[in-house]
Amino acid sequence: MKQLVYFILILFVFSCKSDDEQQDPIPLNESTVVILNEGNYNFGNASLTLYNEQDKSVNQKIFQTNNQGRPIGDVVQSAIQIGNELFVVVNNSSKIEILNVSNLTSITAIQQLNSPRYITVVNSTKAYVSDLYEDKLYVINPSSHEVVKTIETKGWIEEMAITNGKLYLTHVDSNQIWILDVQTDTVLQKINTHQQPQYIEIDKDKIAWISCSGELNGGKSALYKLDTSSDSVLSILEGASSNYKIGELELNSTKDELHFLGNDGLYAMNVNAAVLPNSPKIGQGNRLFYGFSIHPTTNEIYISDAIDYQQRGVVYRFNYSGTQLDAFKVGIIPGDIIFLN
Repeated sequence: MKQLVYFILILFVFSCKSDDEQQDPIPLNESTVVILNEGNYNFGNASLTLYNEQDKSVNQKIFQTNNQGRPIGDVVQSAIQIGNELFVVVNNSSKIEILNVSNLTSITAIQQLNSPRYITVVNSTKAYVSDLYEDKLYVINPSSHEVVKTIETKGWIEEMAITNGKLYLTHVDSNQIWILDVQTDTVLQKINTHQQPQYIEIDKDKIAWISCSGELNGGKSALYKLDTSSDSVLSILEGASSNYKIGELELNSTKDELHFLGNDGLYAMNVNAAVLPNSPKIGQGNRLFYGFSIHPTTNEIYISDAIDYQQRGVVYRFNYSGTQLDAFKVGIIPGDIIFLN
């Protein structure tokens, strides 16, 4: 009987200790990188990986660790920092999880958004959220954490960007760029593009760059250069063949050099270039480059490798010249990398 009582006491002590440990979230340092791992669709195994640039330490499933074991949800799509909060779009869970940037503990969530994709911020009280299936654009208040209204789009919206008081959104279903007035939310103009416009960036001269993957019916990829003052197309850079792919776009810290994912690696070009680059800056080799980000101050390049979409992926860290500095395991299907400040 004494042995039984002693055994029960040990179990009680260890269970209490486990509960206490779950309630003490791991703090983040000042230069923190968060990797968004999508996870497998309908499996609910999305996660966040925390990477320390200084000592190269890695913490897996940081959201789950810092939120009493609760997983973040199904398919982490994107995230953006607004003030001291990180807004994480969890696509198939139909929500935006809002986290404290100091330790990634959950503050609240904006629920029932159908299939949200990306967030673009106007100010502290207004932001837009694109959606895959809703045929609408959500307008949210980041301060009050609520949906204010919706805007009819009649199709799938992906990435968006704001400049000159206008919202530029990639309308995938119609193969168009839509331009909205951010004050009135009215559509000002629609510009036809190649097939599947998905990614957009605004450079140092307020020129909008839009990549069209051209994947439907074997169409060619293309890169559109759009003057946001006149909203006229300055040039269209088209791949030499259907094998030349233009995917995700990112600008460097000075916004004068554009990077994009191609079918065989990461490409780079000056924003004044008149032609597309012929060869990648960082070759893919036998890896599966899935997403990438450029550090806003160091210009270091982080590229994710989804491997086979089943096992845990890898993130590679390069200097701006393309020399590898580090590589580390992350979660399943790492899709994006966020730099907190």
